[in-house]
Amino acid sequence: MDALAIVLLLFGAYLFGSIPTSYWMARLVRDIDIRKYGSGNVGISNFSRHVGKRWAIAVILFDVAIKGPVPLVLASSKVLDLGLTAEVGAGLAVIAGHNWSIFIRFSGGRGMGTVLGVIGSLSFLLVWIYLLSSFSIWLITWATTGRRDSSVSWVISAALMPVYSVLLDLPSEVAYYALIFLGITMVKRATSNDPSYWRKVDGVIPAVKLLLIRILFDRDTLSREGWVGRSPPPDPSVRSEDS
Repeated sequence: MDALAIVLLLFGAYLFGSIPTSYWMARLVRDIDIRKYGSGNVGISNFSRHVGKRWAIAVILFDVAIKGPVPLVLASSKVLDLGLTAEVGAGLAVIAGHNWSIFIRFSGGRGMGTVLGVIGSLSFLLVWIYLLSSFSIWLITWATTGRRDSSVSWVISAALMPVYSVLLDLPSEVAYYALIFLGITMVKRATSNDPSYWRKVDGVIPAVKLLLIRILFDRDTLSREGWVGRSPPPDPSVRSEDS
């Protein structure tokens, strides 16, 4: 019975994580496909820039306070009592759903908001250390290079999360969660939301260099502003009023 419950929990967590909050909200508010703007990421940062910070608050609240914690609460002793391993599995499943949503052809966000909700359910202290670490690295990067780019600080903090788990003497399941989450983050950044871009840059940016840029900076170019500010070309089928 527990095995069946765990399988259903993981499947349900993936589907719940697949709810593309930013995508649907962008459609509702501005009638745009957020995947065609900026980074193409169906996440809070890209949404905030191209739809609006005011609307981003609702997305943040859902992803952090509802999408991340709910599957873990269901697995916890308060509801199904399936154990910490099931909680960790549910957390990873909901992040995988967020990153590769079945509702938008397996594209998605990076899961940073959702992962905060997941971590908060596993260890609230780890959330604060993770955020403090990310902010500190961002501050150091800004002070030394002049770049206000959070993508590097996020990935370094994710790489340090298994270390934090061990130093805080958290359960081994949490350390394994941190390690697997790091792997998910690397895969998501490396593959991006548009695999066809590998063909677009063929002969322009060497594949190894592109891979490093994606992993470190979470984009396909070194220019941040040129990347996050992108918008789709005008639709030639739509004639202007002057034509």
